[in-house]
Amino acid sequence: MKKIRTQKQPAAPGWIAVTTIYPVRIPNLDGTGFSETIEVEIDAWKNPSGELIIPGDVKAELEETKARYMGLLAPDQIRELRQHLGLTQKNISALLQLGEKTWTRWESGRERPSRSMNILLHSLWDGRIDANYLNSLSYPKLRFQPIARFQALRADFTAYNFSTPAAVDYSDEAVAA
Repeated sequence: MKKIRTQKQPAAPGWIAVTTIYPVRIPNLDGTGFSETIEVEIDAWKNPSGELIIPGDVKAELEETKARYMGLLAPDQIRELRQHLGLTQKNISALLQLGEKTWTRWESGRERPSRSMNILLHSLWDGRIDANYLNSLSYPKLRFQPIARFQALRADFTAYNFSTPAAVDYSDEAVAA
């Protein structure tokens, strides 16, 4: 069981430091419910009326725990990705075709990227997708034209004699020729 600790100075007189088990609910893939609940031991405070107060640093750690469990990049990793790419928040927002404030909220942890956007961010993080490639998608004339490849394959298919077996070369070199 994960343990999350906080500072031991009460925020107000009469508050008592407590350690408790706190449930962290993990959302399911479609976001309509929860797939499971994990328990985390946390340090918190009880005020004189008995209400449990969870400090901000513990709340942030709980959110990070949830994000890691779901496979989402944490806010510091999102910021590190942008810095590694040498981009400003404005530049990376333009690259990913999203609002600049959206990226700012991801970096600050106020919001999380969607699961599909998280896959794209992981691909950038892991180096499987290059930022230059994403940038080229903004310029349609620079993009690869799959229509030409399809037309070449179609020509080979229609010229193929189905009565006698023959080898058809579908390699990139043959299709380009």
